[in-house]
Amino acid sequence: MTGQTDIRDYAVEQLNRLLTRLAFQLHRAAQTPGPGEIHDVRVSIRRFSQGLLIFADLLPEPQVKKIRKRLKAMMQLTSEIRNRDIAAEFVIQAKHTSHVARLRKERTGFQRQFIDLVRRWNARDFSAKWRNRLLLESV
Repeated sequence: MTGQTDIRDYAVEQLNRLLTRLAFQLHRAAQTPGPGEIHDVRVSIRRFSQGLLIFADLLPEPQVKKIRKRLKAMMQLTSEIRNRDIAAEFVIQAKHTSHVARLRKERTGFQRQFIDLVRRWNARDFSAKWRNRLLLESV
């Protein structure tokens, strides 16, 4: 075995683990989209994205670009949810509760978009497709 093969095997193992974790967190958050679950999704997205960057030389560039674009859209959506969670918490602590209803209503709208997006990804079996595109079509 060469050094290139060893690092490739390691990259496959790590990306596989990170993608499995991302799929798990997305499913969990779609079922119960609380602040903790949304935070966990964001962490999983960041970690998987970092794996894509670290192992970029071992992966097909067009596939990585497509996946990163989809991750960016998901991250932006979860950012909107997370921002409302943090703002509501801050407003409650500051005893300006008149804004809480608006923040919760906005969060609910973004939450629905998030759940719809996760359902679309799952319907397309995103994790299996990404796994195949990244790990089987590697350079």
